[in-house]
Amino acid sequence: MEFNNGQLDFKKDIKTGEEGEAFIRSFQENLGFTFIHSCKNISYDLKMSYKGQEYTYEIKTDTYARDTGNMVIEFECRGKASGINATQADYFTYFFPHLGEIWNIRCDRLRWLINETRPHIFENAGDQGSGTKLYRLKKNEVRDYFKVHKL
Repeated sequence: MEFNNGQLDFKKDIKTGEEGEAFIRSFQENLGFTFIHSCKNISYDLKMSYKGQEYTYEIKTDTYARDTGNMVIEFECRGKASGINATQADYFTYFFPHLGEIWNIRCDRLRWLINETRPHIFENAGDQGSGTKLYRLKKNEVRDYFKVHKL
């Protein structure tokens, strides 16, 4: 999340997210995937195909300049399901540009992992009045559940 004068800068967050999605698209294309389209609602972010199969991706980009050791996963905003609780994507991809890492996991597997580990919940984490709720996963505890690509 980006801040401007101590307040969340949602427009900058959107731009950062779009840049992360573009990077992941390019990364996937370099692996032989074909871009189908982007989606601008809560269903998913990217649709790609590989060897005749279509896959959808929910993509999050970490904006911190240093490694906190954590990963946060949104699940509610403004009293409605969001993030992992709303996406219809096949895969959840977390991009850490400052670490040169991409973490990838099937969404159903991530939901299972959250249910099993019962991570810490942050409330009111988004823009003021949004009531955004996030799970905080400790990366060293969940790394083995993800496929981690080093760039």
